Amino acid sequence: MKIVCIGFLALGIALAVLATGGIAALLLSSANLPLVSFSAVIFALAFSTLTGMIGIIGLARGATQPSPATTTKPASADWRASVQHLSALLTYVGLPLGYLLGPWLTWLIWRRHSPWLDAHGRAALNFALTMSILYVTALILVFIFVGLILLALLAVFHILTVARNAWRASVNLPPHYPLSINFLR
Repeated sequence: MKIVCIGFLALGIALAVLATGGIAALLLSSANLPLVSFSAVIFALAFSTLTGMIGIIGLARGATQPSPATTTKPASADWRASVQHLSALLTYVGLPLGYLLGPWLTWLIWRRHSPWLDAHGRAALNFALTMSILYVTALILVFIFVGLILLALLAVFHILTVARNAWRASVNLPPHYPLSINFLR
């Protein structure tokens, strides 16, 4: 099962890189490309997000351990909890699927250090997976021109929510992501 999840994740990353190259070609070309190439890029982005999301959910659920019922606050703020939240912003610096890969990798690395880090990592990863669903929906709605506005609103919501939770982690408050689906409990 693990190899299938890794395959989905690799396919998602490969398609995201391909779609990012397609976006760059669309933006940098002076010739008007047909609508077919634009729709192919949009569908590649949507499919890469879905396949990456399936791979990450499968790998994360396979790696989860039962967490303690209570997560006690550490005595002082741990910088790693803030980094787990801020890693979701990697997509805005050009890393395809960075909003999924950042929280997933930081959670995998630091989840065994303390229950507090595990709780923050799970919350960040659940929110990233929820945002994937919303991004795919907005990408599909691009064809009726509502999606562009929705994508812009989702990007602003994503940045503000991640920054707010990074701040909450820096002052030892538990994470709170609105609209987040609990894929990982």
